Amino acid sequence: MLVLAFILPVVSAYLVYINMDSSGKTSNNGELIIPPRPLELFKLQTTQDKVFGLEQLKGHWHLVYIASDICEQPCRDILSKMHQTRIAQGKAMSRVRLLYLALDKKSLTDANELKKKYARLTIVTGEQAAIKDTVNLFKTDVKYNIRDGGLIYMIDPLGNLMMRYKTETQLIGLIKDLEHLLKISQIG
Repeated sequence: MLVLAFILPVVSAYLVYINMDSSGKTSNNGELIIPPRPLELFKLQTTQDKVFGLEQLKGHWHLVYIASDICEQPCRDILSKMHQTRIAQGKAMSRVRLLYLALDKKSLTDANELKKKYARLTIVTGEQAAIKDTVNLFKTDVKYNIRDGGLIYMIDPLGNLMMRYKTETQLIGLIKDLEHLLKISQIG
């Protein structure tokens, strides 16, 4: 019995090791940004001309969409996907905020309509220099042109850019990732 007590853990560990998936795949549906990027220089204005920066990001998870055009149907579909992801969190949805970064102040013609339709949506913009600085914070890969509006970003409650999703990502994947993060997170 004494010999079995020492051998059993070693055999169990070996069996787990040989049956592990060594493909390096993670269980998340988005792409992790490694290392997470602090958004310290993030400083824009809301549609009500209030400052929106790192302090406003802290304490909540944020799903962020950046677009350069007037928010037409593709943009609205993405905002809807983000809104549905937030709603799907149930009791934890108060921990999640939505952020639409408009790259041009002209994009704000339908801002009031968007804010009514999507709860917890904050629309931010700014002067071209501030927008350029902010967009540079979100550049994590040269193959993506942020101005094309092809990505959804996730910011943690400490103000770190930590994940990105292609807009084609299935809604259920986004929901599961956020649900998992909210479950294990002690902040936000």
